[in-house]
Amino acid sequence: MKPREVQELLDLTQTTLGLWLRYRQYFQKGMSKDPIGPEEEAEFLSTTSTIAQNIRKIGQRVDEKEFPFRKEEISGQLKSSISIGQFRSMPSADQKVFYREWHVSRVYLSRTVGALKFIQEGYVPAVKTTGKSGAKGGPSKGKKKGGGGFSVKPVAIGAVVIAIIVIALMMI
Repeated sequence: MKPREVQELLDLTQTTLGLWLRYRQYFQKGMSKDPIGPEEEAEFLSTTSTIAQNIRKIGQRVDEKEFPFRKEEISGQLKSSISIGQFRSMPSADQKVFYREWHVSRVYLSRTVGALKFIQEGYVPAVKTTGKSGAKGGPSKGKKKGGGGFSVKPVAIGAVVIAIIVIALMMI
């Protein structure tokens, strides 16, 4: 990615993370006994709409295998939240699951922001290789030639030594 593209993506992801934190505030408001006004419901819908648009844009620009920001999970959670008042009517167990899922998505969004900041600072991701000699990326990283024997792990050696000691003691 070009530096300008990284900066634009970083800005978009940071904005989305900020909105995701705002989304939690609406969830917490729904859990409280405070009255919910129509302005807040309108803000909630605007926020969820913007998050959904941003998540789509991020998904178009990055590969989720490299930046796992939980596009599907976030989209699903947004689709299941109709209003702030709906949070209030959720059973307690569902509220806990909902919050846990929100938190996991927040962590992944934060990791994506961090990775983009790292790239912005000059980190260049490793070039993927095909694993064939002479191909891009250097020599093959396959099996070493020769030495076709097996490796003995220290635990296996310890088990054999203990077995020999037990047999020797039984013969006495």
